[in-house]
Amino acid sequence: MSSIKALQNNLKRYWQLPYHNNTNLADKLWQVQKWQRNRIFKTHAKLFAMPQNKDMANYFVNDLYGGADFHIMAKQLETILPKAKLFEKLIPKNALETGTLGIYAAVEAIELDLQLAEWLQTNHLNVNHDNMLNAYQTVNAKSARKQQIETMKHMCYRTDKYINAFVLQKAFSLSKNAAYSQGLQPLYDFVDTGFVAMRQLTSIADFIEPFAKKELAIIEHVHSKNHHGKVDPFN
Repeated sequence: MSSIKALQNNLKRYWQLPYHNNTNLADKLWQVQKWQRNRIFKTHAKLFAMPQNKDMANYFVNDLYGGADFHIMAKQLETILPKAKLFEKLIPKNALETGTLGIYAAVEAIELDLQLAEWLQTNHLNVNHDNMLNAYQTVNAKSARKQQIETMKHMCYRTDKYINAFVLQKAFSLSKNAAYSQGLQPLYDFVDTGFVAMRQLTSIADFIEPFAKKELAIIEHVHSKNHHGKVDPFN
């Protein structure tokens, strides 16, 4: 499947999500996402506080975990999809593949959090620690949550490989003016934000491996009966 087709499919999945036509569900999802972002920043406070990791932390939480910024970009991309063939001509293939994978990761995160929001709304529950724990256990998307982390790891290593190739990186930089002039700024900026963040890292492995290890441990703690003895399975 081409990157353009994958991009179109990902956006189609996103716009088919039911919260777009349900303001109450949309509000509940926003609360769940806010709780998730706060939890992630708290859980990985030491890793995120390292100067070289700050940009990547913000990219992870604010771009790859969905939210208002992603919604705006999705709207912009929807309007320029008729120019889809231009993407492949103006933006290097590897960069386009990276952007498409990032959008897939963002949609995947939204879908998983929407499951929690739907359960909370159905049961008329507020978004807080105990209710989120119950939602996680009842929805029981353990395998999907673990796959989400693997998707993010794959995207990180894929992007890191690209930005370490000087010729490809130069080609992407040179495509900026052409991409902007053709109205392809949203996708270009989404990819570029990830590139800029990753260039600050000492090593992609030093960031993504401890992040993934802790997130996978949390998934195990949350879905076990006694939380493996953890007082707070989310931390």
